[in-house]
Amino acid sequence: MVLLNHIDVFEKNGFKFEVDHEAPATKKVRLLGKPHSKRWEFGKEDIDELIFMLQDAPEGTICRPSRVRAMFASRACRKSVMIGTALSRNTTMRRLITQMGEIEQPWNCPHGRPTMRHLINITMLIESDENDEQDPPT
Repeated sequence: MVLLNHIDVFEKNGFKFEVDHEAPATKKVRLLGKPHSKRWEFGKEDIDELIFMLQDAPEGTICRPSRVRAMFASRACRKSVMIGTALSRNTTMRRLITQMGEIEQPWNCPHGRPTMRHLINITMLIESDENDEQDPPT
C-alpha cells in the first residue's frame, strides 16, 4: 500500500513499476526497472528502505535510500577541491564561498570531513585592534 501511495517517489528514485489494480494483492505491482549509475546498482533492499522511510515521512518529503545518498556523497567528494589545490582569488575562491553559503551544512562534506580550516580567531583580532587604539604611540 505504501508503494502504491508513493509511486512517484519511487519513480523519482529511478524505479519503474507496472501496477495492475485488478490483480490479487500479492501480484498488484511488478518491478520493470531499477536504477543504476556507473558502479552503483540498486534493488530490493533499497525499495524496502524507501517503503520504511515513507511510512513515517511527512507528505512532500524527498526520500532517498541511504545507498543513493552514499553515492552522491562519494561523487561530491571526488569532484571537490582537494587540499593543496591553488585557487584563484577572484573566481574560484569567491564562487566556493558563495556556493557554501547556500548549502545547509557548509562546515562538513557529506562524509563528515571538515570543509574549512580554522586559521585565526576573529575575536582576538578585534581585541588586538581595540588595544592598539587605546595604547598611545611611543
